[in-house]
Amino acid sequence: MQKLVLLCCALLLPSVVAAQSPDRILYNGKILTVDEKFSTAQAIAIRGERIVAVGTDEAIRKLADSRTAQTDLKGRTVIPGLIDNHLHYLRGSNFMPYELRLEGVLSRKEALEKIAARAKALGPGSESGKWIFVLGGWHEQQFADKPGGFTQEELDAAAPHNPVYIQKTYSDFYMNAPAIKLIAPAIGNLYKGSAHVRTSNFDGRKVLYAALKYMPRAATEEAPAGKAGSEYDGIEEWVVNDMPRRMREVQDFNTQLNALGLTTVYDMGYLDGPYEPLERLLKNNDLTVRVYYPLQYYIRTPKEVPRVLDMIRSEKPLSRNHWLGVLGMGEHVYGPVHDSAFLPKQVFAEEHYDQFRILATAAAQYKWQIHEHTAVDTTIRKLIDMGDDIAKQYPIRDLRWVLAHVEFLTPELLERAKRAGWVMALHNHTVKPKMVGADRPPARMIQDSGIPWGLGSDGTIVATINPFHTIWEYTAGRIFPSIKAYDQLLTREEALIAHTRSNAYLLFMEKELGTLEAGKLADLVVLDRDYMTVALDDILNIKPVMTMAGGRIVYEAK
Repeated sequence: MQKLVLLCCALLLPSVVAAQSPDRILYNGKILTVDEKFSTAQAIAIRGERIVAVGTDEAIRKLADSRTAQTDLKGRTVIPGLIDNHLHYLRGSNFMPYELRLEGVLSRKEALEKIAARAKALGPGSESGKWIFVLGGWHEQQFADKPGGFTQEELDAAAPHNPVYIQKTYSDFYMNAPAIKLIAPAIGNLYKGSAHVRTSNFDGRKVLYAALKYMPRAATEEAPAGKAGSEYDGIEEWVVNDMPRRMREVQDFNTQLNALGLTTVYDMGYLDGPYEPLERLLKNNDLTVRVYYPLQYYIRTPKEVPRVLDMIRSEKPLSRNHWLGVLGMGEHVYGPVHDSAFLPKQVFAEEHYDQFRILATAAAQYKWQIHEHTAVDTTIRKLIDMGDDIAKQYPIRDLRWVLAHVEFLTPELLERAKRAGWVMALHNHTVKPKMVGADRPPARMIQDSGIPWGLGSDGTIVATINPFHTIWEYTAGRIFPSIKAYDQLLTREEALIAHTRSNAYLLFMEKELGTLEAGKLADLVVLDRDYMTVALDDILNIKPVMTMAGGRIVYEAK
């Protein structure tokens, strides 16, 4: 039996502890602390929003008094609250309350049954509120029983009286007859007479906007004059100016994240809407996910650079509390520098990198973290070269600049990045079959190098948001439905560390989050099965039965 480790020095001071007994104790569990020794304990004590002790059942339960709530875990496994280092959070809160998600649905039959069930629940009709939306997080190859795209016939059979709109990426869409009837006139020659519409990314936005106006929140409210320049150019025409509704949508999305074990995210949406709904929820003590975000801008031309320089100089990095606020800059410091793992030979013009350098130099001067999309080796090399030059004037090592995605990272660039103080973020590929290979992404190489790195999703459109799907991918080397994808495997311990303790470091929160240790914020997840012993291919099926954030229960399975 694994040795149980007592982690709380306060246990040596019983008179002090007795004066401040825990509010809650969870005992008779298998608590994976994810500390430096990856210690296992039986029980954990919480007072207010923080952990006060972790250790044996006997030692921890002695801390209780008559007011302490005690919960028998009945042997269940407990892990720290999961952290997503790269989630398009506001985008998810805008859309997911009105979506049917197909992420993790590995049967075509089940997917069509879900569409049919949603149609039955909505009732027939083509007006706003009667549409069935699926906005990403899936791929045609994930259906083990019958891979491939949806046909109009099967979508019509599943929902004959409701429009069905299914987005795969920013450029692929599937629709049934009622949806085509309404959308085809709006998208003109993009519609080629098939249920499957495939476009360039830019043209695909026209398809998206034609459908979004039928979402219930878009049809009844007046949109504010928003900011232009997000990946959804024109999203300001759709985001409604209704604060109570936005607060409810954020709460709904947070509940979905909590149900997946997520308690902290770094939002890479940059211009998917304002954060005021979260500020109001926090004021009401109703925020259940810790949300950090970058400076809100997206620029494409040199004319816009001075405006962003003013932001870098006037605003402060790490301007946040434990729940909400600004972290750094990203994921596109300068918009035209936006590479893709689908275009590994892509090279950007020097004038674009010149503008990037101006902004990155200011970031270093004013101590901003950069979190940049760098999928291919040419982009990674350019940024490392740039960072080395900037560091001669303004040190960057302590800023923890992040190279994100890094699918085509080479050993030479990894070593250079480590020496310069960069850190890395890897993401979910379970629905990106063309992006992975035997050594891509090179997770094992990165882990063995000792460079700090963490796991995230890149959800919601191009990836699933379920962290256990990501952990399964990196430990089993598979993508949906169960296809061997690459050999760069991690151990269970390494993958869990990457989604907790390491991500806390990437977010400058290692003193507060990421492990279950005395003094840290009480973010934890109780699992329905033992993460350490279930079969590898069962990891993607793990579900939380309870999630706590800041000592509060924010999710309990029914």
